Amino acid sequence: MRSIATKVGAAVGLMSVVGITIVLLTGALAGATQRRHAGVDAVPRRDLALPAPRRILVLTETRGYHHASIPAAIAALRQFDDGDRRVALTFLAGARELTSARLHGAAAVVFLLTSGELPLSAAGKRALLAFVRDGGGLVGFHSATDTFHHWPAYLALIGAEFSHHPRPSTQRVIVEDRHTPATAALPASFQIHDEFYVFTHAPRPHVRVLARLDTGPSGPDRPLVWCRRAGKGRVFYDALGHFDTTWSDTRQLAIVAGALDWASGVVAGGDC
Repeated sequence: MRSIATKVGAAVGLMSVVGITIVLLTGALAGATQRRHAGVDAVPRRDLALPAPRRILVLTETRGYHHASIPAAIAALRQFDDGDRRVALTFLAGARELTSARLHGAAAVVFLLTSGELPLSAAGKRALLAFVRDGGGLVGFHSATDTFHHWPAYLALIGAEFSHHPRPSTQRVIVEDRHTPATAALPASFQIHDEFYVFTHAPRPHVRVLARLDTGPSGPDRPLVWCRRAGKGRVFYDALGHFDTTWSDTRQLAIVAGALDWASGVVAGGDC
């Protein structure tokens, strides 16, 4: 917990920044007024334009297990498309809409609780791989690793393949790496109730593990959250998300926010 002095210091710092902003803005307005009085046009509108938001395509189609938490997950992601112009979300009706034309101009693609063999054409698969390789982002949540079991290139890209899971339970998650946008705000560990996946192969040799399940000093290695680079692209995976309550948990929301920002290129995220 931050001390009161730290909080006060932060507040004072904020006030100072606001003060500087006001001075700069006042000066700018005064300069504009002087230019108008002198017969000079006002500042061109393009100089005041905000940068375009990063477009993120979100896919929720299922051809296997259909999670009842999908509406809650959609609502959680919509919180980050709130008009701040960082990212803008486009929800696709199905994998057939994940075309080269759709990917053109997008910054990232999210597989949000997808499952099974989605009806993505061979051309669509090639387009997705090229999109990530050439600098796009791919984010997968929970059953994204239970998707495209017969497409090895996708499984290699996302980092793991779902095998099975024990009964849902409340477990401790250990945050290994807090030097990324998705994990910087997380505690060193936290408990959460969810469905914890077991994968067919250990993902650790191929990814940068950010958080893992606490299985004890002699237990198996069970990574849950990771990121990796693929060519020029960015891949992020979060195994949490089975229940509605997970999508209102502040720890999960912190992971979601950081994943979207990093995968879409809004912020840098270490070496991953």
